[in-house]
Order: sequence, then C-alpha cells, then structure tokens
Amino acid sequence: MLKGLFERLRQAGGVTVDALYQRAVAASNKGDFPTAIRLARQAIDAEPDLPPLHYLLGCSLEEQNDYVSAAKAFADCIRLKPAYPLSLQASVHHALCRARIDLAAGKQAGNMTLPDSKRKTISVIICSANATWFAETKAMYQQLLAGLEHEIIGIHDASALASGYNRGLRAACGEIVILAHDDARIVNADFAARLLDALERHDIVGVAGSRKLLGAAWHFAGYPHLCGQVAMPGDELGRITTLFGVDKPESAGLQALDGVFLAMRRETALGVGFDEATFDGWHLYDMDFSYRAAQMGLDCATCNSLLLVHASQGGYNADWLHYAQRFLDKHKASVGPMQASHEQPQLVSLPVRSVEEWRLLTELLTNAGHS
Repeated sequence: MLKGLFERLRQAGGVTVDALYQRAVAASNKGDFPTAIRLARQAIDAEPDLPPLHYLLGCSLEEQNDYVSAAKAFADCIRLKPAYPLSLQASVHHALCRARIDLAAGKQAGNMTLPDSKRKTISVIICSANATWFAETKAMYQQLLAGLEHEIIGIHDASALASGYNRGLRAACGEIVILAHDDARIVNADFAARLLDALERHDIVGVAGSRKLLGAAWHFAGYPHLCGQVAMPGDELGRITTLFGVDKPESAGLQALDGVFLAMRRETALGVGFDEATFDGWHLYDMDFSYRAAQMGLDCATCNSLLLVHASQGGYNADWLHYAQRFLDKHKASVGPMQASHEQPQLVSLPVRSVEEWRLLTELLTNAGHS
C-alpha cells in the first residue's frame, strides 16, 4: 500500500523519519497502537508532507476508537493528494470515522420513500438449485417488496444462467425485472424506493461494474474505471465491503455490470436477451449481456447505495477461462485484443460493523461528505 515511501524518504534525506515510520508500522502490527501513534506523530513533525505518515496515524487512532483525531489525520492525508489506492483508503476511512461519530451522536442515514408515481409491478427471477437459499432469498424479496405487486420466479433446473434467465423473462409479468443470485442479500429497508428511483434515469441498474473493459472480467479495468460496492460476509463484528467507486449516488454510462444483481424494464431485458448458445454455462453471461446493452446505446449504471452482501467470491478456474475466451472471441471486433487472464487490480475493502454504519458511510461518500 505504501510502496515507494522509503525511497522518497531517502531522497528527502529523511533517514530518521524512515526509522520512525518502520518502528511505527512494527508497533501497529503488534497491536501497540499508543506507541504507533507517538512514533507516527514524531515522523509527521519531521516530514509533514508525506501522506502515508498521516494515514498510518489515522489507522492507529481509529484502532483506539479516537475517531475525531483519526478523521483529522485522514483529512490531512487526503489534503496531500496521495495516489491510488491510498487516496481511496484515506477517503473511506475518513468517512467511516465520521459515520461512527455520527452514530454515537444518534444520527441515522436518510430513508428514501417511494411516491405513488414511481410504483411499478416487479418480477424477481432467481436461478437456484439450492432449496434453502432460494427460500431465504424469496422471503427477503417478499419483505423488501411488501406493498408492491410482485412475483418471485424460481428456475430450479437451469443448466446455465443465460438460458435460465431467458426462461424466467418469458414467464415474467412485471414492468420491472430483477435478476439476482440466490446467495446475495440486500440490507436496505428502502431498497424498492432506491431501485425504482434509479430506474427512472437508467436503463439497467446493478451494484458493481466498469466504465471500461480491459479484460474478460469487468473489474480487471481497475481504478478509476470501477463503480459500486459489494460486501462479503464477515465475522461477528460485521461485513467486509469492497468499494469499487462510491463517490456519487449513481454511476452511469458503464460498459459492463456484475450479474450478482441486475434490474431493468422487462421489455429492455427481452430486447437485449441472454446469449444462451455461446454462454451455456455459469460464467460471462452478465458481461456479454451488459456489454451488448451498452453497445445498443442503453445506459448501464450502478446504484451505489444499494447495499448487497454476496456469499461467493467467485474464481478463475478452467471453466471461467473457457467462457472468458468465448467472450473475447465474440467481441474482439469492438473490444479489441484482450487476454482472458489479467493481473488483479488493487481494490479497497473496509470492515463495517452494522447495516446502519454501512448506510451512513455510503451516504457520506456519495454526498462527498468526506471532503
């Protein structure tokens, strides 16, 4: 994360600062945060213009639950305009400290209400061979969509997601269709209002995606092209959210969306359709669908305040590589030559202790509350 710091210190002649920094890092790694704080402050007194020193101080103060002082340290880091990923690390930790300060003061994130003019009928399509997961996912959507006319369509014998979703779309009756994985959990109580509001402005809405394709997975493009956020289940203290790009409420004009969650008008989904001949398995169906939609002039977007926890990290096994090559072969005329495999980009993840903390964190980031 702090690659290049030592070289810069040496160039500045900051041998003492280098030693202080290394000792502070060692103390932090051992959990001795008071010592890390003391040493980091000494280093900052000698070299105040090095962003990593302020970041280390902020992280150590955050571990001591001194969120006011930590927020100031992260703000000092941001002011010095560090490169990515330190810039995003500092911004999200700054917002997290502010969220925890607000929570302690009794503040809550705002809830969006759904006006009658935006009410729509909704079909949720879930391909699932796991009866327990399907039942849990169905119950979740029934609760999230309570008060709206909706249906839950389960496809339990699909041999591939593309063909399964095509079957579900042909059976769907709702004005809006949601295509969702059975191991994805949405935690927003105001989910319906946020989704239907976003669909007023965008053709297809997801939770994560990219403005540009540089490989056979949307996130291979890396910073600054990625948008949205997705969490993984954490320990008893909360969840781990990966923040691809959460600097505004919505990110439009994307080339690709992750298929963990997609929503759109039913006629849009039928007009694009899933290529079940090429993608007759479980991978790249979503990249192909969203990329073709973007090529057709449809606006693919992430709604960055839709908070989703996905139980699967995915992977790049031989099956994925097979379909990745199919995707690249199909789209080589428009995408250009790319590799199925790609160096993993640096991503920024953050632990959140509760849904309310996550909501406040997101609200601060999307409203530029960290500036």
